[in-house]
Amino acid sequence: MMISKRTKFLILIGLIILSAGIISAFSTGLRTDPTPPEVSAGWYLPQQDIVWTTSEHGTNQSMNEHLVLSGWRNGPAPRFPDLSRYCRYENFTQQDTDREYMIAVWYFNEDSRFLASRKNLEDFLNATGKITTVELNYSSVITAEDHYGQTNRDSRNNGHVPVSLIATGYESAATTGLFFTVEIPGLNGNNEHYIVYYGTTDPVNLAAQTPFLKEMIEETYAYDRVISAGRLFS
Repeated sequence: MMISKRTKFLILIGLIILSAGIISAFSTGLRTDPTPPEVSAGWYLPQQDIVWTTSEHGTNQSMNEHLVLSGWRNGPAPRFPDLSRYCRYENFTQQDTDREYMIAVWYFNEDSRFLASRKNLEDFLNATGKITTVELNYSSVITAEDHYGQTNRDSRNNGHVPVSLIATGYESAATTGLFFTVEIPGLNGNNEHYIVYYGTTDPVNLAAQTPFLKEMIEETYAYDRVISAGRLFS
C-alpha cells in the first residue's frame, strides 16, 4: 500500500510538532526557576547548630564554640518593626553560657520597598537605642580572591566573607547586635536586597560582644555574587 504525498506531508508536520514539544519540555526542565521570595528570606540562615573552633587569647589552646538552634520562625522578628513580608529569624543558645542569640533576615526583591523599610528601621533604631559604626576585619581568615571580587573563607570552606565588613552596631534595652545589608544580582536586571541582624536577646555591652558576633558572622556568612555588603545606612 503506497502512502500518498498528502499523508507523508501530514506525518512530517506531526513529527516536527512532536520534536518541538520535546525540545521545549527538555529546555524547560533545564531552566532554573526563580527562587520564591518566601524561600529567599531564609536561604542564607544556618537552619542548624553552629559549631566552630576558636583559639583562646594568649594561649595555644583551642576550644569549640557551640550554638544550639533553639527556635525559628518565618515572620516578623521580635524587637523590630515589620520591615518585609519575607523575613525569618532563628534563635540560638550558647552551650557553655546559656546566653541567647538571634539571627534575623529581611529579604526584598523591590528597590523601593527596601529603601522605605531601611528608612523605617533607621528611625526606629534612633528612637530606641544607640547606633554606632563597627568594622569587622576578616583579612586573617582569607586565603584567595575569587572572580566576583569576594574572598574565599579559610580551609573550612563554608562560605564567603569580605576582607572588611562595615556593620551598624545597635544597643538598646531589648537587644544588642550588628546590622549589615547585602545586595546581590537578581533576575531581569532587578537586584535583590537583604537586611541582616546578628545579636543577643537581652541588653549587653556591644564592645564586649563584638568579637563573638564577628565569629558568628564569619561562620555563617554565605552570600556569593555580592554587589555590595556593608552598613545599614549610607
